[in-house]
Amino acid sequence: MTHSPYKQPLVDTSKDGHVHTFLCRHAIGAMEEYVQAALRKGLRSLTFLEHMEAEIQYPHRSWLEELDFDFYFEEGQRLREVYQGQIEVRLGVEMGYNPDAVDTLRKKLGQYPWDSVGLSCHFFLHDGQHYNLLSNRRENLQKFADFGVDTVLHSYLAMLIEGVQRIDCTVLCHLDAGLRHMPGILFNDEHKRQIHALLEAVHGRGMALEVNTSGFDYRGNPFPADWIITKALEMGIPLSPGSDAHRPEEVGRHFDRLPAYLEVLRP
Repeated sequence: MTHSPYKQPLVDTSKDGHVHTFLCRHAIGAMEEYVQAALRKGLRSLTFLEHMEAEIQYPHRSWLEELDFDFYFEEGQRLREVYQGQIEVRLGVEMGYNPDAVDTLRKKLGQYPWDSVGLSCHFFLHDGQHYNLLSNRRENLQKFADFGVDTVLHSYLAMLIEGVQRIDCTVLCHLDAGLRHMPGILFNDEHKRQIHALLEAVHGRGMALEVNTSGFDYRGNPFPADWIITKALEMGIPLSPGSDAHRPEEVGRHFDRLPAYLEVLRP
């Protein structure tokens, strides 16, 4: 199918809506290094989307705590002033949904003036212990194999649906990235029904769907899969590009590939 070159672009690739820094403990680079990288890429806007979790029992902390967020906003405000007129610096949060900590998450969200609130879900609870759904650590992957991949994916998608319904957010992050390190992951019919329900909830809440270009590195195409993006477009859900950068040089990664990739998916 040939599309008119005059159609409105499906994403604004001058804006990176999802980057992390050393503050989350699993990325590298200071905030200013990411701003400078964005300027070198010619971006007009950069959104820091640092990790927030609540009541997670996991031995490897991969999120910010209160003092980290205090510094985050102080440094973010300084960067806004230094780079005013050159690039828009936005301060957001990637909130990991925990169904057992909704009140705590709402309280944490209410403490700061976020420019963007991303919703994700990184942890699966079993017998009082959380396991990281996006980790490649052997202990996590073995547990998910033991529990049953279909069961874990069902729980993951159910938590995302609940999170959209219960907490005010602006964008749904890397929808189908759960268990991304498990080999041979396939969504069964029930999972697909859940994804449709999730998109309906996103649409009903006026949220955007993130097109996360880190997927090009993991699997050759963005998160989420093309059929999910097409369904979102059919429903009128706006798309938000995010590199999910964990080092400065990853800012805006593969954004040059997005327009052509997405145009093929245009309904």
